[in-house]
Amino acid sequence: MNLRARSLAYLDSPFAVCDKGLAAELAQAGWVTLAHKTSITAAEYSIANCLEGRGSIPAHRQRLASIRTEQVWLEHPDFQRLQAFYEAHGLEPLEPSALEENQVLGKVQHALALLNRAEDAYAAVGQLVRSIQILQQPHPEIDTSYSHPDIPFSIFVSVCEDASLPSSLRVAESILHEAMHLQLTLLENHLPMVDPASTALYFSPWRDEDRPVRGILHGMYVFRAIHDFYAVLATGQPCPPETREFIAHRIESIRSELDSLRYFPQIPDLTAAGRSLAANLI
Repeated sequence: MNLRARSLAYLDSPFAVCDKGLAAELAQAGWVTLAHKTSITAAEYSIANCLEGRGSIPAHRQRLASIRTEQVWLEHPDFQRLQAFYEAHGLEPLEPSALEENQVLGKVQHALALLNRAEDAYAAVGQLVRSIQILQQPHPEIDTSYSHPDIPFSIFVSVCEDASLPSSLRVAESILHEAMHLQLTLLENHLPMVDPASTALYFSPWRDEDRPVRGILHGMYVFRAIHDFYAVLATGQPCPPETREFIAHRIESIRSELDSLRYFPQIPDLTAAGRSLAANLI
C-alpha cells in the first residue's frame, strides 16, 4: 500500500489521531523530501541547517530521550544563524545559561515520560520530533509553542517555572500539540485537505477570533490528539486530586471546543479528504 492509500485508509478507519504506523511512514517520506530540498541527512539535521543549508557550526544539543530507535534532542538556540528567523516569527528562545538554571532538561524529560503513558502518542512524537528548542514563558499561566513547515522535525515550546505534575502535563501537551501540527502538515503533502482557493474565515474557539480554514482544521486535529492523551491518563494509574481535576478540566474544555465546530465538516472549503478528517475529529 502506497502512502497516499495508507493515508486514505487512516481517514476512513475508526479514528485515533496518533497512529504510530502512519507517523513512521509520513516521517520517512518527510526525510526523503527534506534531503531532496536541502541535501542534509538525518545526522546533519538541525533547525539552522533546514533553513539555511549545511553550516560549519554544529548544533549544540543535549539528548532528551530515546524513543524506540529514534533520538529526541534539546537543541540550544543558534542566535548567530537564526536571529532573523526568531524575529520574523516572534520567537524568544531561552539563552543557553537559562536552560541549566531553569532545569529545563529534566522538566522536558518528565513531560516525555508522561507522554509515554499513552503508547501511540509517545511513539508518534518519537517519529516526528527530532529536536526541541525552548522558548521564554511570557507568564507563569501562559504556555507558548510553535512549529514551522520548513522545519519538519523540530518544535519550540516553553517550560513552566515550577515542577508540579500539572505543569509537566502542560509541557507534555505542548510537545504533543506541535508534533501533531508536524504530522498533519506531512499528511497534507499527500492528501490536500483545504481548497487552495479558499479565503474564508471561521471562528476559532482556541484563538477566540476568525481564522483561515486550515488553521481551524489543524486546531481540531491537534486538540483531538490532546483530548485522547488526557483520556488515556484519566483511566490509567492513580494521580493526586489536583492532577485529576486538571485532566478532567482539559478533557471537558476540549470536548466543548470541538462540539462548537460540529458544522465544520460541511463547509465548502474542504476537500473530500478534509471533510472526512473533520467529521472523524468531531
